[in-house]
Amino acid sequence: MDRRQFLYLSGGIITLGACKKSNPEILQKKLTFPIHIDSNSKTGHLVKSAIELPITSNLRTETLIVGGGIAGLSAACSSPSKDFMVCELNTRLGGTSSALSINNTLYSQGAHYEHTYLQNYGKDGLKLLEKLQVIKFNSYTNLWDFVDQQHLISSEQETACYVHGEMKPSVLLNSELRKNFFDLLSQFKGDFPLPSTLIPSELHYLDHITFYDYLNKYLPIDGSFINAIDYQMLDDYGGTSKQVSALAGIHYYTCRPYYSNQSIELFSPVEGNYYFINKMANQIPSENLHCNHLVFGLKKEMNRWHIDVLDTKNMIRKKVIANTVVYAGQKHALRYVYPLAFPQFKDVSYTPWVVINIAVSNDIKLPNSKWQNDFISTDTTFLGFADSKIQNPNNNRVLTAYYCFPDMHHYSVQHLETSYEAIVHETIKKISDYYKKDISSAVQEVYIKLLGHAMPMPKTGYLTTSRKLSIDGLAFAGADTGRLPLLFDALDSGIQASKMISNTEI
Repeated sequence: MDRRQFLYLSGGIITLGACKKSNPEILQKKLTFPIHIDSNSKTGHLVKSAIELPITSNLRTETLIVGGGIAGLSAACSSPSKDFMVCELNTRLGGTSSALSINNTLYSQGAHYEHTYLQNYGKDGLKLLEKLQVIKFNSYTNLWDFVDQQHLISSEQETACYVHGEMKPSVLLNSELRKNFFDLLSQFKGDFPLPSTLIPSELHYLDHITFYDYLNKYLPIDGSFINAIDYQMLDDYGGTSKQVSALAGIHYYTCRPYYSNQSIELFSPVEGNYYFINKMANQIPSENLHCNHLVFGLKKEMNRWHIDVLDTKNMIRKKVIANTVVYAGQKHALRYVYPLAFPQFKDVSYTPWVVINIAVSNDIKLPNSKWQNDFISTDTTFLGFADSKIQNPNNNRVLTAYYCFPDMHHYSVQHLETSYEAIVHETIKKISDYYKKDISSAVQEVYIKLLGHAMPMPKTGYLTTSRKLSIDGLAFAGADTGRLPLLFDALDSGIQASKMISNTEI
């Protein structure tokens, strides 16, 4: 579950589309619990102040890595040199795989699960995950098993789906159309591995038509079927079948044998994909990791990269001179950080997320709760929520809800920093509708994570656009380099970026 429309702009006022139809009495009900907002939207505005600050620190390093998410840390773990710096804008590593601490336990605030890796996946990514002791090869099944089996979610506890007030066993219900759908996609079995860069070039034509147009050409699709497909596309890709390419859509259903008799493990620690962040961070000397560090300028001078960095916690401007750079930050920022490189990424569309962690009393009984509780309604912005008690019954219960905005409103999430009551009310109401009981009295605390540019949407042409990912000792990493917004793609991008700069002659 993940993302979708639900705010719109009108005369400078942001309105929660989901809340427009809410009962006014609900919106007027006073919130009696603490609400915490996590957003870095204002950090970018510090650049103007940073430029005016004197440079108080000059540093030298072999490689500077911009971004402490999956891609940045995989680049660090793959670096042949130990002389590198990782600069992360936020107070904690993770990017869109971040986590927060509630009562000394980490809970996911972003991407929160992975599935079994297949034997035909990229060797570099598998090798790193094996080195990190995340996975081990099972010669009996020819699959890569997760080492920490306690984080596996059983099929019985995996998911339930609330569809317009009724509980359903899954989003994509059994039907003749569903059978024909998977029969259609069966021709691509084994052709869509991870990372997405391994997809055979003869299939790239699928990147130039939408998934909807592809399905409409071969199947008698109807509204309810497309609604289900759209939900799943939004869940992973942030766009509907009319927005994402057929290449991306087909990959979703064929990169693993999800709908088969083959056993595919679902791996979801309470901290979500921060688990992978932590595994990589533990391999990196702590002095190489610098949170609260904003990179706001890149320039090549005298065969070296000169990087402007702001320590946002102490408001100290630093100058870093490096032989090479891995830029694993969001590419939309390149228009300010390094404008020469921005044009090749200007086609990237980002979909914003809002993640809401709701800490509730352990006394509340929520029968038939699942790990993932999908929610399909006329408000397409709310995708549902995860229940931490399914991940670990010994921890406090935290219900983590996921919203998605339209890609054209990625800046609008900053307005939730001050106007958050409506979305909190509406989220509690929807979860109460799901359980058919009012949970509001059990809510103890709420944490809101605003992600203005959370993930790149794989629109038509995005995955196959030619990009120069290595320029004079500067390499680009991240899912927003023309890859799918998936952990394994981001991981591999960092590894490949590290390889690119290691081949640079200084």
